Amino acid sequence: MTESRFLSYVLTESVLLLSLGLGMLILPKVSVVSFGYVMFVAFLIYGGFKCISAILTRNFSRHFILDVILGIILFLNGVLLFFLNIVDMMWIIGLTGIYFILKSISAFSFTIQTRKTLNFWWMCIFLSIIELIFGIATIIVFPSAALWLIGVLTGLDFILTGVVLMNMYISTEYMR
Repeated sequence: MTESRFLSYVLTESVLLLSLGLGMLILPKVSVVSFGYVMFVAFLIYGGFKCISAILTRNFSRHFILDVILGIILFLNGVLLFFLNIVDMMWIIGLTGIYFILKSISAFSFTIQTRKTLNFWWMCIFLSIIELIFGIATIIVFPSAALWLIGVLTGLDFILTGVVLMNMYISTEYMR
């Protein structure tokens, strides 16, 4: 895989994350069930994309297995949200917290690995710290949190990740 093809995956992921994050924060949520379905769609789409892109870009990532696991966790979280009336909310909150912590580790390793390929790579370090704080807060501080709080944190994470990836893509393309 070439560097330009890898950059196209970075651009695609950033646009997808910005769209899903804005959708999670802007779409009207009348009830917990409707908000659960909005999160269900976002988790399924991004979880599937994360698995597929991790496999396709494995030449650029030493830790692509971690990205596949992140995609599976997010996909599983989406499936659990589909069965919202049956499933205990603690499973969804716990999986979301685990997702944030593993995403923090993945973002940090992505930063270390692509610091010579992408410009503004150091922005991912701040992103990984924010994701780690989201994960710890989700697991420890908000164990009885409402679904909307988890959705807002996830939406913010999607938007921040999308903005960081978009900035890295634009600056790298500009410097070529």
